[in-house]
Amino acid sequence: MQTIPLTLSIPGFDVPAALTLPEGDVLGAVLLVPGSLFSDVDGNYPTWQSFPRTYAHLAEGLAQRGLAALRFAKLGPGSGSVQTDATLGAESRTWAGRMRTARAALALMRVELASRGITAPKVVLAGHSEGSVVVSVLAREGIDVDGVVLLSGPSVGIFDIMLEQMGAMTPPDQLEQQRQVLEQVIDVIRRGEPISDALKQRAAGPTGAGALVNFPPEALAYMRDVDATDPVAEIARYEGPVLIVQGGADANVPTHHAERLRDARVAAGRPTQYAFFPDLHHMYKVVPAGTPPVEAFGYPGPTHPRVDAVIAEWIAREAGSEEGTSVKRWVLRSP
Repeated sequence: MQTIPLTLSIPGFDVPAALTLPEGDVLGAVLLVPGSLFSDVDGNYPTWQSFPRTYAHLAEGLAQRGLAALRFAKLGPGSGSVQTDATLGAESRTWAGRMRTARAALALMRVELASRGITAPKVVLAGHSEGSVVVSVLAREGIDVDGVVLLSGPSVGIFDIMLEQMGAMTPPDQLEQQRQVLEQVIDVIRRGEPISDALKQRAAGPTGAGALVNFPPEALAYMRDVDATDPVAEIARYEGPVLIVQGGADANVPTHHAERLRDARVAAGRPTQYAFFPDLHHMYKVVPAGTPPVEAFGYPGPTHPRVDAVIAEWIAREAGSEEGTSVKRWVLRSP
């Protein structure tokens, strides 16, 4: 296995990227699109002192199964991205810029493979969490790939995800009050109106509504655009094959989201497979029971190898095929 550090040049930024190659023949190529928050090229979150290394682990696991994988950082503090032009960079930090960045990363992967005399028989997009919405939009737009993998993908907008997560992360005696404040803040953001000082005072706190009211205008505009994108509608319109991968212990994007995406695909008659791992968390790791949500998110250690195996099997058998509308379900319990 070989990992090659690269630079992904996009308008206004140089972004760290890495291409991981298998030792033998390349059986396919995977572009890993990161989720929300500011992640470095390996899938760590230095700003929050969280180091799950998810995307590096996935890339290395895929390479062990004969697949090339390119990963890249998500713009933001601690990600290693370097701004080269402030005006152009503002456009890259938008939701539309996320799609352009992923397209540029796909082009970089193809160029780097070709420069090494490598022709990948199949090329797929794999988006994690918010990144799954990015690849769904690209797929619906008609990007030239052989299939799409949705890893822990939401079925609703980002604000509804925040409201759902609040129930799992807020003390019961504070839940109703904090939910009401968050709903009010979200309503103001969705309307594109300024957040009043009175609402900011009500929302005081480091997380949830308290964090939202202190975001700069460009960050709120980004979230508003993400929230306005319907993940279910986007992926249901894609005619090519899709693999949906979900962990049953995922507290960030619970199982019902994957099931809703799956059901919409099936209802539309699209070729779909659903891989369900009952005991894996959002980052595809087995996390000890009772681990707090923040620690579970950044839990160290490799992603589970069965996730790599399912992706590789799906690419070998299904990617590039437009036949069939049935769902195949893996229920593979971890040792």
